[in-house]
Amino acid sequence: MLKINDISLSEAEKILEQETPQEVLDFYNRSYKISSEQVEFYQKNGFITLEGVLFGPALDFAKRVMEAAVIVRKRDDKRSFEEKSPYEQSFLQCGFLAFDSQPVKDYVFGKRFAGIAKDLMQVEGIRLWHDQALFKEAGGRATPVHQDSSYWPVSNPELTTTIWLALNEASIEKGCLYFYPESHRAKKEYVDIFNKPHQPEQLSDHKKIYAPLKAGDASYHSGLTFHATDNNKTDKLREGMTMIYINDGNRFDASDKRNNTHKSCEDLKEGQIIDTKYTPVLI
Repeated sequence: MLKINDISLSEAEKILEQETPQEVLDFYNRSYKISSEQVEFYQKNGFITLEGVLFGPALDFAKRVMEAAVIVRKRDDKRSFEEKSPYEQSFLQCGFLAFDSQPVKDYVFGKRFAGIAKDLMQVEGIRLWHDQALFKEAGGRATPVHQDSSYWPVSNPELTTTIWLALNEASIEKGCLYFYPESHRAKKEYVDIFNKPHQPEQLSDHKKIYAPLKAGDASYHSGLTFHATDNNKTDKLREGMTMIYINDGNRFDASDKRNNTHKSCEDLKEGQIIDTKYTPVLI
């Protein structure tokens, strides 16, 4: 049974039954000022790090809620770390948590986070693609280099972005993200990180940049930006919560059979605007 910070399963279930305090809910929907220089940096490099996206009671509450959500989602996984596949040893991965409990939904649907995505991508509207907790266990394996959007059936991958928010410190030693600046302009390349990862040759001239984060800091990166992590060299859990956003108007592209059954596009036909129960407009 997975335990995080000594939270039991019964305690985790109770945490997810509580209401989000109004002050926390207000914080989730309070705007975060993005400068023109930050927009320019993101557009040029394909990623950016931002300080203090979450702090105070909102950070404390969100951290507790996400830990509880991961515990409940993984409740039936009794395997040891050694029994997991190499991919699963990279992180505890839990997607679509917003649809399991209200306090997670309150966070995932927060206009603060979606508003930053809107400003960085310079679009008119933002939809959720999906959320995903990514907790790298102590000794967790490295995450291979990849482009997120190669796994998504979207018509305009350049109009996608992911927030990776650190619920606790994400240092280089713990396996923080690193990015390849300007690689969002490189050729789209599918890397099978699930079964047979490879290092793209087209990145040979690109220098990687590590993006360590303090608790409450966040990075945003384009769905086309190549990125990865090293392994977690510490005895501490690295806790990250992500939300992936698309512009309102992105369409379902079913041309790649490796990704055209994605949950976010259930029941859509080729070329339809992505608008499902999992992809609401957030801002």
